[in-house]
Amino acid sequence: MPDLPDRAEPPARPAEGAEGSAPGLDALVHEHMLLLRHAVHGLGAYRRPDALDRSAVILLARLDAQGPMTMAELAAAFGLDVSTLQRQLTAAGRAGLVERIRDPDGGQARRFRPTDAGRAALQDELAARRAAAARVTAAWPAEDVAALAALMRRFNESVEDLREQPWPREGGISR
Repeated sequence: MPDLPDRAEPPARPAEGAEGSAPGLDALVHEHMLLLRHAVHGLGAYRRPDALDRSAVILLARLDAQGPMTMAELAAAFGLDVSTLQRQLTAAGRAGLVERIRDPDGGQARRFRPTDAGRAALQDELAARRAAAARVTAAWPAEDVAALAALMRRFNESVEDLREQPWPREGGISR
């Protein structure tokens, strides 16, 4: 991958001896902050009137990748308090994106799964995000796009390992 020009200076480095004070980490933290800002405010895919909110996208993507899950499984998978997850599931249910079903394996707990409308909304959202990412990377060589995706996956998997909350990648949107 070619050297990229520095467009923005990262914030000042922490004091000598501070944990994680390597210049590469400073740049990573700075770029990660900007990526999150751009994801929320910068790309047209995220400003569509019919765009799903972030929690609905993540919830639908997880259920699509893993299959029906209980409230407890979802809370553990996301590291969320059950009350927070309950609010998200209630909103998604009211919007017709998820439904509660009996456990297909005969268990007592109810499971949640995407509705057909929820799957369609997720696919529409991901298509809009792909189009936005394609616009941003239109002048990039294909190998640079693939390299960025591989590094982002490596970063995400490292976070998942530390949190002990792996994301299923064999099915769903990560195909």
